[in-house]
Amino acid sequence: GNKKDITDMRGAIEFLKQEGDLLTAKAPVDPIYEIAGIQVALEEGPALFFENLKGYPGMRSVGNIFSRRDRIARLFDVDDWKQLKWKCLEAIKHPLPPKVVKKAPSQEVVYKGKNIDVQKLLPVLKHTTRDGARVCGSGNVLICDQWARGGNEFSYKRMHFLGKDWASITSSPATHTEAIIFMDHRKENVPMTININNSPAAMMVAAAGGVHSIIPLGTDEIAIAGALQGTPEEIVKAKTVDAYALAKAEIVIEGYWTTETIWETEEAEKDGRQDVVPFFPEWTGYLGKTWKSRKFQITGITHRKNPIFYNQL
Repeated sequence: GNKKDITDMRGAIEFLKQEGDLLTAKAPVDPIYEIAGIQVALEEGPALFFENLKGYPGMRSVGNIFSRRDRIARLFDVDDWKQLKWKCLEAIKHPLPPKVVKKAPSQEVVYKGKNIDVQKLLPVLKHTTRDGARVCGSGNVLICDQWARGGNEFSYKRMHFLGKDWASITSSPATHTEAIIFMDHRKENVPMTININNSPAAMMVAAAGGVHSIIPLGTDEIAIAGALQGTPEEIVKAKTVDAYALAKAEIVIEGYWTTETIWETEEAEKDGRQDVVPFFPEWTGYLGKTWKSRKFQITGITHRKNPIFYNQL
């Protein structure tokens, strides 16, 4: 067989295809309700690749990559998924720092200024009729260097693209990003990138709730991902902000977490109370509620040619 390369999602898709563990949908599917419904119905089955998204020509998407523990173990060459934790522990103990590159697949196509239209570009899912919006749970926020106490902070955040070039991004209490946004840099615009559909290792690290005594703020979390996949992650200077992006991401949104606070939906703003109005299904399995968060100002978007979106669930 071909040499396995899971340093980006395309390599992981190729590997799962060879393993007979990828179901490809060629018929048009709708990001509103339909994709989420298919993913929930087939959660215990193969990973899913959607080649044809209604309303988004040229864009594909994947989902259910991480829906089975045995699949995750196979991606990382572990025979028994119960042993995967030891590989993760090794990665935390012996990180591999990222490599800075000049040219990146994630920057093949670049949008700036008036050409930015994040709503038109991203096939963000809507999961249920009760969702308050089409909420994006696919983005991995990367905050670097002096903004992250000298480390690389990398994590999933829920975001709602309320306009062509702005969004709400919400940081949960007691997370590293909350310390960055509400303590260290409360009065400053924080430059960062939102990386969508990265290497499985990077996405695993982003999703992990690091115990702060083991992975304190200031840790290079990208280096943990490098160690987990056995080869350094590649990072590249962002085009429009003083930040870095993952070189092998499918899509990158560049910008600033501003000091302005906004509600996650218009309905929540009218209501005026936090944690009351429905938002979208959370990782905990219930419908999350809207909060007031800080506004993200988009300054640029870059992506690969024929990009692949990641359908969160």
